[in-house]
Amino acid sequence: MLSKKAIELSLNFIVILIISIIIFGFGVRFIQKLSSQATELQEITTSELDERIGDLVCEGSDRVCVGIDRKTIRRTKFDVFGLKIVNILEGQSFDITVARPSPSGYTISNQPIESDDLLWNPKARSVFIEKNEEKNLGIGVQVPADIVSGAYIFDVRIQTADGKPYSNVQKLYVDVP
Repeated sequence: MLSKKAIELSLNFIVILIISIIIFGFGVRFIQKLSSQATELQEITTSELDERIGDLVCEGSDRVCVGIDRKTIRRTKFDVFGLKIVNILEGQSFDITVARPSPSGYTISNQPIESDDLLWNPKARSVFIEKNEEKNLGIGVQVPADIVSGAYIFDVRIQTADGKPYSNVQKLYVDVP
């Protein structure tokens, strides 16, 4: 009788051990899959940025439009701003420059931020647009872990290939909680 109970207890232990190993394997696979999907800003190409932008809400008469000009991005996170350019001139290249003004933002206590480590891509790019065509572009921003909470500002300038401004300077705002 005693040996039957011991065998049953041993079998129960083996079953629990096998189930534990399977659950541990699923956990390792989940963590590995989650970490392999994490993408850094430097690894994303401009064409991937353009694909990630959402629908832009623009009026029909705007030559240059930013869909959402203010986004809240948490530390270590990444988000994309959408920019639409409608060419009403002859087909030509447009130079898009994304730069930081001075001061580059303001802390929660309304103190100016002179420098920070925000990453954005692309800083400058050129795109050809035919007459009466439109192009949707993406501007990616990544917030580092050690940044001060506040509102950060980006200036987006669009010029024709001959250096003339195509629109007013567009402002993008990143709020870091």
